[in-house]
Amino acid sequence: MKRLLKADFYHLRKSRLTLIALILAVAFPVLIVLLYAGLDALSGSGETQLFSANTVIGSAFSLTNNIGLILPVFAGIIVCLDCSNGTLRNKVIAGNRRSAIYLSHLLISMLFTVVVIAVYALVTVALALLFFPFYWNTALSLGLEILYFILYGLMSFVFIATVSTMFALIFRSTAPTIILTIVFTLVLFMVNSILMIVDYDSFKYVVYFIPTFGENIFNLNSLSMLSIIHGGEETSRALIFAEGMLSYVFFGTLHTLIGLFFFKKRDLK
Repeated sequence: MKRLLKADFYHLRKSRLTLIALILAVAFPVLIVLLYAGLDALSGSGETQLFSANTVIGSAFSLTNNIGLILPVFAGIIVCLDCSNGTLRNKVIAGNRRSAIYLSHLLISMLFTVVVIAVYALVTVALALLFFPFYWNTALSLGLEILYFILYGLMSFVFIATVSTMFALIFRSTAPTIILTIVFTLVLFMVNSILMIVDYDSFKYVVYFIPTFGENIFNLNSLSMLSIIHGGEETSRALIFAEGMLSYVFFGTLHTLIGLFFFKKRDLK
């Protein structure tokens, strides 16, 4: 397993896709924030700004905004490259267990995703605070909300990495991996959003166990769904955070087991 991880990490570090993803992770927030700043200046709104740092920062971990689904798609393609160039088959022939091969790819995919989204988020936060004012509800703990925001946001991308890895190692082809990752993510996002809009109280426990792909509900925005529903109650926010994280862990584990099951059944010839 350690040898596989070292080899996969080496390939990741040397891959041009990694460099391209990092460039996009810097370029996207620069372009987006400058666009917002330009629109703000052109509006001539004086003291009232169209955008706040909260709004811009709140979109940093969204899978449906900006870099969004581009990142997990990159993660899936990197895994598929190992399949298309014969490396995957050679690993099996060399006597490596398929479970070890799968987990190595999964861990590398998660590492890639976390590093790139962290760079993206850091650049977004820095530029947002530079160009826009940050507003905060003093009834809430800023430090705790930031912790929720970061951990919940990172976990959403870690989870989707389990999905893209699953499709990549089941189909071993870039096209279905990209299409299915995007479709799967958007379908669950739509289901979650509909349940929250239609009747949140009736479906709140279902919502807890459907990963919220659309946005980080701890988005440091006073207009967030979480603030509207729970009125800023600290205990409720902590409970939702815990249940949301558990849902990511549960479904991430489930998709890993599904992917591993089918990967073991596939003929790699």
